[in-house]
Amino acid sequence: MTYNLNLKTLFSLFLIGMIGGCVGIGLTLLIHFLQHLAFNAPLDAIIPFRVMVEEASPLRRVLALLACGLIGGVGWFYIHRYGQPLVDIKTAVQNKDKNLPFLTTFFHSLLQIITVAMGSPLGREVAPREMTAAFANQWINFIQFSDEERKLLLACASGAGLAAVYNVPLAAMIFILETLLLSWNLSSIIAVFICCSTAVFTMRLGLGDLVQYPIDYSKFNNDFIIWAIIAGPIIGIMVWLFDKTTQSLPKLPKSKPIMILISIFCFGMIGALSIQYPEILGNGKAANQLTFTSEINLHYAVGLFISKWGAVLLAMVAGAYGGRITPSMMLGGALGFITAYCWNMVFPVIPLSSAAIIAAAVFLGIAQKMPLTSAIFMLELSRFSPAYFYPICLCFATAMPTYYAIQQYMMKPSSP
Repeated sequence: MTYNLNLKTLFSLFLIGMIGGCVGIGLTLLIHFLQHLAFNAPLDAIIPFRVMVEEASPLRRVLALLACGLIGGVGWFYIHRYGQPLVDIKTAVQNKDKNLPFLTTFFHSLLQIITVAMGSPLGREVAPREMTAAFANQWINFIQFSDEERKLLLACASGAGLAAVYNVPLAAMIFILETLLLSWNLSSIIAVFICCSTAVFTMRLGLGDLVQYPIDYSKFNNDFIIWAIIAGPIIGIMVWLFDKTTQSLPKLPKSKPIMILISIFCFGMIGALSIQYPEILGNGKAANQLTFTSEINLHYAVGLFISKWGAVLLAMVAGAYGGRITPSMMLGGALGFITAYCWNMVFPVIPLSSAAIIAAAVFLGIAQKMPLTSAIFMLELSRFSPAYFYPICLCFATAMPTYYAIQQYMMKPSSP
């Protein structure tokens, strides 16, 4: 499908990019402020979230998560009970009859940021995507665009929010093309370049050139390549298991008051898990910083992997919303660290941090159905060497067939 990039559409792309950048600035500042409050860190100090949760007392963590469960439970109960029905971005992009309800989407996004700041183990990236798209939807309805232009602008708005909050213009562009527009024509490519570049430019005016994971480059050899090929099927199997566990969760009545108590209980359980593994709190960045820099041992990595998996499931049972990008990266990073650690016990030593980065990209790509985006996203986040595209591709080459082979096998009807 070819889109008409007239002056009205081009102006709108720049405007939506600026909105996305401002949303990214606002939500980033808000989440940092709330993190300091929740975990009793000095408001005038620049402290990484990982340090905040590690230095907070176990009681403080549990209380923060109980408060998170109360706020999230009450908030989402009221949204489901009294708000307009929520519409996810992909549905809004693909279906011209599905508009994003502005107030419901705005407060829904805000609630995601608040809960992630207070320790929810889900991701923060959906909130800026939804909020930017909600503002864009208002502009689209005000100016009046064709159905094709509406689809393009909404998709670009979603990507602009992602680009701004993570400072990843190229990955956000690929994300729009790969998952929302499903189109790689020239008009689409021009549009995503304009919108995402503008969003990141605007964000950097406010926050600077933030690097999410500053990591030292490690050279790799053929042993590392062999590990990447062997680790692929393991990652594919674990992604399939993760999908199965999330799909098997009970469907609870989100518009009934009982969800408030369920939310408090589930988040209290997450708080209990954080007594031993504080890095499971938040979207997953805290744990990534440990595996991407090899600051933990095998035993702790296994504990983090299992605890984060459980925490994500508990948050979903609680009815919480949030992204899956950083949680998927965290699970993949821990899995890569574990497999590389075991490899090093038997075979020539490979860099643990590099293995974590490769596995994080592959786990994310399969779990979120965006392999191209995840490969670029991981290296853009860390400013790591493009040389790592090679082992990432090799790992995908064995992980994806394994994942889809298991899916097809499990879908086969059983013999009578």
